[in-house]
This record gives sequence, C-alpha cells and structure tokens, in this order.
Amino acid sequence: MVFGCLVRTAYSDAKHNYLIHYLLAVAVVLSIPMLFGVNDLDAKAAAQPLEFMMPFTGIILMTPVFMPEQDENIRDTVRAKKMSYELVCLMRLLMAAAVMLALTGTFVLFMKYCGSDVSFRHFCGAAVSTAAVGSIGFFTAAVSDNTIAGYMAAVIYYVMNFLLKSRLGMFYVFSMSSGSFGEKKWLLLMAVLLSAAGLIGRRCRTNMM
Repeated sequence: MVFGCLVRTAYSDAKHNYLIHYLLAVAVVLSIPMLFGVNDLDAKAAAQPLEFMMPFTGIILMTPVFMPEQDENIRDTVRAKKMSYELVCLMRLLMAAAVMLALTGTFVLFMKYCGSDVSFRHFCGAAVSTAAVGSIGFFTAAVSDNTIAGYMAAVIYYVMNFLLKSRLGMFYVFSMSSGSFGEKKWLLLMAVLLSAAGLIGRRCRTNMM
C-alpha cells in the first residue's frame, strides 16, 4: 500500500514537476562531447570532462527538490495528504540521485567506447563530485525556502573550485583531474551530511510554518 502510493507520487512528480529538470540534465551530458574531447584520453585527462561538467547535473537535479511547495496551493495540498512530506522529499532526493548515477554511468561507458582510459574509479569520483556540488544547492534551498538561493550557492561553490583550486583542500571537487582521489571521501561525507541536514532543516522549518 505504502509502496504503491510512493510509486504513484514518484510518477506524478516526474511528470508534472521534474521532467524539465531531467531533460536539462540529459542535455548537459549530451553537450559534453561538444565541449571536450572524449576520444583516446588517458586516465587523468578523462577525469576532466567528468568532473567539470557532471556537477551541473547535481545542481539541476538536487536543488529543486523543495521547489513545488513554494507554491502555496501545492504546499496546502501536500500538507493535507497522509503521506509524510519529509518522505516525499526523501523520495525526490533518491530519484535525483538515481538519475545522476545513471547519467554518470552512461557517460563513463560512452567514454570507454570512445577509447578513453576510464574505470569504475572515474565513475565513483564523478558521482561524488556531482553529489557534493548538488548537496550545496539542496541544503541552501532547504533552509532558505528559496530555490534560486540554492542554485546561486551551488554555482558559487563550483566557481570557487576554479578560482581557489587545490586551496580548498579536502573539499576540492576537481581533485581527480589533478591526479588525486583522496578528497572524494570527504566530499562524499559532505554530501551525505548536507543532504541529511537539509531534510532535518526543512522539517523544522515546515513545523514552524
């Protein structure tokens, strides 16, 4: 019963609220071969298109999780339902993560087909960087109740990685392109903590409204 309700909610969200975001994320991935060479790259060079472009899918998919409820009518409808609002948001976040992983995996396989030296390590590194940048937008949007603020925070963090580079230390998103993978465990921890904090913060904010 609960599973069936979740499936129906997931389908409704995908159709009415998130289809455009899924399509934008696909468009980002399709644009990568136009911006970067993906043929016959060595392991270090192959990390660049993955780390530089895939994080945009995280921003696109994770930041707008709470966006539908910014409309008062939708917010009242969600509150009237028996299903927990936090459960709905968690489901949306998991769907975003699933799409991100699918897109990342598909592009890694495409690069492999193009003769580049990519591996499961590249998939993991790109997925972690994507989740880390996306979690910044997710958390900011959750606590501010403003999706635009979430987008801005995620983009600012992304740009900081270009400007400050390795000076960000363990939170450097493009570390794999520099030949280092150790930062990924810290980025993964950051993504998990910010996602959990975002859900908790959103629940507290909702209870006060």
